[in-house]
Amino acid sequence: MTKRVCIFVDGENFRHSIHELFADIPTLDEYLPKEAQWTEFFDWLVVQAAPIAAERLRTYWYVVQHIDYRPYRIESSRLGAGELQRVLSRHFPFKKDLEGLESEALVDKMKEQVKTLTTRQDIMRKRSDGWINIQDGITNKHNSIEFRRAGSITFDLYKQQFQKEKAVDVKLATDLIVLNGIYDIAVIVSGDQDYVPAVQAVKDWGKKIVNVAFKTKNDKLLPGGARRLNQVTDWSIEISYDQLKEYLCI
Repeated sequence: MTKRVCIFVDGENFRHSIHELFADIPTLDEYLPKEAQWTEFFDWLVVQAAPIAAERLRTYWYVVQHIDYRPYRIESSRLGAGELQRVLSRHFPFKKDLEGLESEALVDKMKEQVKTLTTRQDIMRKRSDGWINIQDGITNKHNSIEFRRAGSITFDLYKQQFQKEKAVDVKLATDLIVLNGIYDIAVIVSGDQDYVPAVQAVKDWGKKIVNVAFKTKNDKLLPGGARRLNQVTDWSIEISYDQLKEYLCI
């Protein structure tokens, strides 16, 4: 009897793993490798998870739906001068530049800082639009891969850094449970231990759960929650540095 396999990919976790593993490769694309053999990679995972008579029904790839920018609505004209100064002063370099300024000089400097933040926001929006185009390209080019967008992630305009995403892991865990009727084996590509309760629930329904863990060039597992998932899943697939590099075509 053919085993039905679904793959659940924690998109940000997977992307961070790729960039951590191959940080020394200067040609690595900012988001995801453009020439990666995704169909072959996910089909290979199915063979590792169930070597005898297995079929990949679908790969569900979870990514953020919205980017929340902080400070919020910095371009809004509703902010009075005093409130705007308080908001801008949360960032120490901006606060230092505003110290000692008064009247027009203060207003001009705050306008300059707001323009800096709004420019950063515009750049980030264009980057995120590019990521969506890449996702759509993967869906169109490769077999049975579906991007599922949920939740949000905060982007700090001051530090130009992403913070922790929200609700994406909840969507993956929910689908793992809700879709349990269509698969015999679920493969999770993530190092997030937040999935442990969902995995335990699905196992109680008689499903097999396999975790994917990545190994560094020195043959060590990437640190993180993968170790905890490895303990609760039925077994794990450890992918070597060279194996992943081959499928990513980098």
